[in-house]
Amino acid sequence: MFPVSPSEKLQTIADAILKLSDYYINNPLAETPWHQKYCQIAYRHYYLPLNFIRCEKVIERGLQVNFFENLTHFIDWGAGPGTASLALAKSVKLKAQIKKQVLFDLSKSTMNQFSDLHVDFINKDYFDFLDLRTDYPNKQNSCLLFSYSLTEVTTLPAGWDEYEALMILEPSTSQDGRKLLNLRQNLIENGYTIWAPCTHQQSCPLLNHSKNDWCHDRAHVAAPKWFNDLEQLLPMKNKTVTTSYLLARKRKPKEKSEEKTSEIISAKARLTGDSLNEKGKTRQLICRNDQREFLTWMHKTIEPQIIARGELIDLPTDFEIKSNELRLKNPLKIPN
Repeated sequence: MFPVSPSEKLQTIADAILKLSDYYINNPLAETPWHQKYCQIAYRHYYLPLNFIRCEKVIERGLQVNFFENLTHFIDWGAGPGTASLALAKSVKLKAQIKKQVLFDLSKSTMNQFSDLHVDFINKDYFDFLDLRTDYPNKQNSCLLFSYSLTEVTTLPAGWDEYEALMILEPSTSQDGRKLLNLRQNLIENGYTIWAPCTHQQSCPLLNHSKNDWCHDRAHVAAPKWFNDLEQLLPMKNKTVTTSYLLARKRKPKEKSEEKTSEIISAKARLTGDSLNEKGKTRQLICRNDQREFLTWMHKTIEPQIIARGELIDLPTDFEIKSNELRLKNPLKIPN
């Protein structure tokens, strides 16, 4: 689903995108210049649609593991134009259960500039100041949503740990991705269970066994013709987009509720790398515990499979372990 249509000439949009891109490159720590017309044009027609697709993918991952069960209130902290809230409101599977959407941003005018996109929001409230400790009562059924807002701060806002659920998206860069991996451990130490992308609550193998790796997912962009035409005027191409994310709740998933979470090694695994063709084998980085492991297809034994980064799979029981490789003997069932 693409959330916007062009309201300016494509060349005007392309010029605005390049100008905003240059601004971000030259001012990496500065606030987005929402008051500037070029910024509003660029964000509406380019950055917002791509971030919307990222949010859709994370929502899809949450639905796969039943993360959103009994969550009725969503507080979008640092909402900007409300991209993440828009993705929630347009989710066919979630729309009926959402009772309230709350958007907070220091610049309330930012949300007003994109208010025409908010018509699908459910019982929406807007705040330019929000104290999470006292201003919002329904914490047991609430999800705090941080969509590309934590990259600008050093700590979570006071009161975050009073809420049932957290949905966090960050840029898929090494710096922001590894910052999120450190935050993951903080959440676990404060009583949260990570529902996705992790299939376990042990220490993160990418953080502990690598100095550069980070966890991120990938979504394919099904863009309309006008957006593809727009990209012909730009040096950037977006056939796919990536994001780093965490979905965490105080409540444990049902299959984990009777077990000691720290001891779980799930039969599930998450593909955390792209497919790598090597001499005699194809490997793909997976996550199922605190070890850095590769799912491996030995070419003399089995035909390699292509599985998208970020997919959750069921591991068979008949693989062979060689060093850090889980060598498959039979084909995996690939998720639809």
